[in-house]
Amino acid sequence: MKDVTAVISCVGISPGSQNQKDGNGLVNSRIVQAAKAAGVPKLVYIGVSSTLANGPAIFLLKDYFTGKATAEQSVISDFSGENSLIIRPAIIAGSPPGEIRPPGPPGVKAVDVSAVARAAVSGAVGGLSGLIDGNEAIEAL
Repeated sequence: MKDVTAVISCVGISPGSQNQKDGNGLVNSRIVQAAKAAGVPKLVYIGVSSTLANGPAIFLLKDYFTGKATAEQSVISDFSGENSLIIRPAIIAGSPPGEIRPPGPPGVKAVDVSAVARAAVSGAVGGLSGLIDGNEAIEAL
């Protein structure tokens, strides 16, 4: 990570996959630790909305949400609020051609992947920092 000015981590394991807890938590915690050790000044992490994480889906996706929360704690402990941005979308719409993603929970509107990307880039190279929680907040940027 020599001469890196920011790290954006959207690494993770899809809900319902194996090793969701470590794939979302431990892997991202290691990315955060490596960025800090290398002196990277800014870190952006793509988490999951608090509405989703604290809703009924927790009964089916506990390990997924626990892993995401672990990663967020690493960001918070290793980077100050002004040196990090946590983006918490609910469901992200948009995937590579040919890839089929499962729908989100009923009644949860998806945010376009380009809106999430704009927020992440604003955090990495712009002055945006702190926490953006939920699709409406992401779209408002």
